[in-house]
Amino acid sequence: MKLSLSLMSLMLILTIVPPVFSQEKVSGRIVENVKNDKIPLPYANVYWQGTTTGSVSDENGQFKLNRIPGNNTLIASYVGYINDTIILKSGQKKVEVVLQPGSELAEVEIKQRMAGTFISSIKPIKTEVITTAGLTKLACCNLSESFENNATVDVGFSDAVTGAKQIQMLGLAGVYSQLMVENIPFTRGLGAAFGLTYIPGTWMESIQVSKGSSSVINGFESMTGQINAEFRKPFDMDRFYLNLYGNNEGRLELNSHASHVFAEDKLSTAVLAHVSGQFKRIDMNDDGFLDQPLSRQLNLSNRWSYEKHGVTESKFGINFLYDERNGGQLMNLQTKEAIEQGKYVIDLVTKRVQIYDKTGFVFPGLENTSLGLIFSGLYHDQQSVFGPRDYNATQLGFYGNAIFQSQIVNPAHVYNAGVSWMYDDYDEVISDTSFSRVESVPGVFAQYTYSPNEKLSLIAGFRADHHNKYGTFYTPRFHFKVNIFEHTVLRGSAGKGYRSASVLAENTGMLVSARQLVFRDDFTMEEAWNYGVNLTQTIALTEERNLTLSADYYRTDFINQVILDIDQSFDRIEIYNLNGESYSNSFQINAEAGVFEGFDLTLAYRFNDVKATTAGELRERPLVSRHKGLMSMSYATRFEKWKFDLTVQYNGRTRLPLNMPALTEVGYGDYSPDYYMVHSQITRKFKKFDVYTGIENLTNFVQHDPILGYEQPFEPGFDAGVMWGPLLGRMVYAGLRYAIK
Repeated sequence: MKLSLSLMSLMLILTIVPPVFSQEKVSGRIVENVKNDKIPLPYANVYWQGTTTGSVSDENGQFKLNRIPGNNTLIASYVGYINDTIILKSGQKKVEVVLQPGSELAEVEIKQRMAGTFISSIKPIKTEVITTAGLTKLACCNLSESFENNATVDVGFSDAVTGAKQIQMLGLAGVYSQLMVENIPFTRGLGAAFGLTYIPGTWMESIQVSKGSSSVINGFESMTGQINAEFRKPFDMDRFYLNLYGNNEGRLELNSHASHVFAEDKLSTAVLAHVSGQFKRIDMNDDGFLDQPLSRQLNLSNRWSYEKHGVTESKFGINFLYDERNGGQLMNLQTKEAIEQGKYVIDLVTKRVQIYDKTGFVFPGLENTSLGLIFSGLYHDQQSVFGPRDYNATQLGFYGNAIFQSQIVNPAHVYNAGVSWMYDDYDEVISDTSFSRVESVPGVFAQYTYSPNEKLSLIAGFRADHHNKYGTFYTPRFHFKVNIFEHTVLRGSAGKGYRSASVLAENTGMLVSARQLVFRDDFTMEEAWNYGVNLTQTIALTEERNLTLSADYYRTDFINQVILDIDQSFDRIEIYNLNGESYSNSFQINAEAGVFEGFDLTLAYRFNDVKATTAGELRERPLVSRHKGLMSMSYATRFEKWKFDLTVQYNGRTRLPLNMPALTEVGYGDYSPDYYMVHSQITRKFKKFDVYTGIENLTNFVQHDPILGYEQPFEPGFDAGVMWGPLLGRMVYAGLRYAIK
């Protein structure tokens, strides 16, 4: 399947054209009175009373709209100002509207100037929220690029050929964090390697990041944390949205959304579409390998929402994905030609379909009582070539969760109870060796929440699950939140987590090498305890601006872990169950402040101490940075006509694998160098659209010799999976956002 410009053109058919009622025009200006000086209000709304026909003022407060015969009443509105009603005289064609600030202006201003991230002050589990504003600070082409200005989650390439991204939280691989979309597991199994690139950035409304063990309601797999992406909702998203993106490295992207609300506002639907491709061949380090693969992706989603207030609410839909990647020694060759000439080629084609339904029922006669049902079905197929290795895999998955909630006597005592079932049928074949298996895990859970007031909240949960291969296991978890003082919040958590590893699918980086894979054990369930505390202090700088300080510490102790030992020898990777200690200690401090009107500043520092036992010795984990620093600045002018964003990262050194002569040959020692990354973006807002431009990796720092032994890729010593730094140099991009409200 080849995507072409015709597919991108097809997306434009979604454009909704407002109706035209009459050629007679009414024009005017919307202003506010500041010290006897009339200041224009850009992008204010003006519409005919009783209709949805209207216009938006331009940057100078000017507007024009078609007149409706028989309707002489205009309504003007602007966020934070009192609506004004204007009755036009017969034949009147021009008008000036002076809006007055509303009494709730200060509150609205706080919302408008909300930082890109904030720590929820309500949730008992410490949760960082990346807002819509935060998601637009960078181009944010997909979920993997949404964490560049976040100190909690690290994102990097898993190898130097396939373009796969991986995350780390608390110093551990992203597979130990539970990645969900609207509380439905998303990247389990075959989706682990590339799943972060399957969620377009413009589809997301927000991202919630919580550290430590999560609620037992969401399952048993969370060990180091949970990432939950919330998509835009059909009933409150733009009627039409278009985002065009391109960069100097040959990446083009189109995102288009369209929504419609049906009669009585109970049923709504939305179509979200994403088309992207990497069309330029880049080899900045002249090693004969593409720095990033040629790629084509088509991603479609149809979402529906039905809501009968106070009775039931349902969200259901279907997602379809086609993803194709071609990398390796393809500088002047097509994939088929390169394979015929004996070149090292990466070729991946992924097809993925997911259907889901989330339905909730409220029992009006019983206070605080409801029933929630979540179902998801998945088909994932990947056909791939990694040089001399073929890796073909299929996953059929089902997830179901039924949650009943009620209270005991009064709202201070709330309990949740329910049942769940996770089913996955894997068919994996690598070089004629099959790793097929079926996993079926039914479970039951219960959780009790005690919240006598806003200052105290305790959550105790327990679940029991039965794995068809590993037997029955139990998951206890506990969380608390207490307001020590009015603006001082202490949170803590402790809990256990389990997971069944999909070693090949989760570690495609080890396939991009000439190393032999040595499986020494039959794998058992991975199992770990996690403990953590967080202290958050809010200090009022002015009536409208706060300084938020946060410090936390989390420890993860593994009882069992699947170890991928890359230290034993340069020509093999030994894979076995943990025999000894494995742990992670992570300490982080954050400071977020609205320094002055329109200017937000975030500073953060994180320290990781991560070790595991390999070959009988407790060692620092390779390719894990011990230190990270972050500075993020954002400034917006009045009415957000201009927005300026700057992010600076400091990434500390990482330990490199042992017993690899190729690393020494290209000048490496025991550790990688530390480095800085700088990203910046400027956005200009116009009446009907925004334009933005930015630079990523301003310092142009890249990892040198990311592909070891590239001269002889089929011989021992070839390895493209030793990744510690950025692959791509300075990149300039630009884009346009257009919306019909």
